[in-house]
Amino acid sequence: MKNSSNLFDVDKSNNDKKQLFIDAAICSLANHGYKGTTVRQIAKYAGVTPGLLTHYYEGKEVLIAESYKYLAREFLDDFQKKIDAEEKNPIKSLQVFFQNIFEPDNLGSKFLRVWLAFWTLTLTEPELRHAHKQIYNQYIISIEAMLKEAYRISGISVEGRNIKSLAIGIYALLDGLWLECCLDPDNFSQQDNLAIVYDFVESTTGLQIGPD
Repeated sequence: MKNSSNLFDVDKSNNDKKQLFIDAAICSLANHGYKGTTVRQIAKYAGVTPGLLTHYYEGKEVLIAESYKYLAREFLDDFQKKIDAEEKNPIKSLQVFFQNIFEPDNLGSKFLRVWLAFWTLTLTEPELRHAHKQIYNQYIISIEAMLKEAYRISGISVEGRNIKSLAIGIYALLDGLWLECCLDPDNFSQQDNLAIVYDFVESTTGLQIGPD
């Protein structure tokens, strides 16, 4: 995955035209939003003619859908690698997951414009809605697995606990707080965000999640 600092840069020399156009679409969305992103604008970021772009993708919506699947998978893979690196310590995995979401480089208006465009298209594009559902389910499954392992090593019984509901609640909190941070970044610090998350997760799960 690209580093967050250069996520919105476009390498116009990229010989992989499909990837070039995906990068250009993401860059256009970040700077201009959905309405301001046109085939001509994407082609401009890619450094090609609009005709070449439409040779690979039939239109803006198709390309944006492909861009969503690409970027969402990149974030999911990055998330999985980071938690896998702490596979013997599920509490640390959860901490890494939470901290990564609220890294300053993962927040801001550019990210918000991109994801708002993607979310909007899930309402009208069945293929994109299906991709979104698959990726969402993978996050929930991963959070469930971390919680179950955290309960196990903490010696706490999971009997009577709905782990999936806990995972969904945690993910929803993260989504909502991330959105608020993007809308008003000056009103939220990473430290404050993590304190909110740790307090919520600990109160709902009974686990000691925050750093000692």
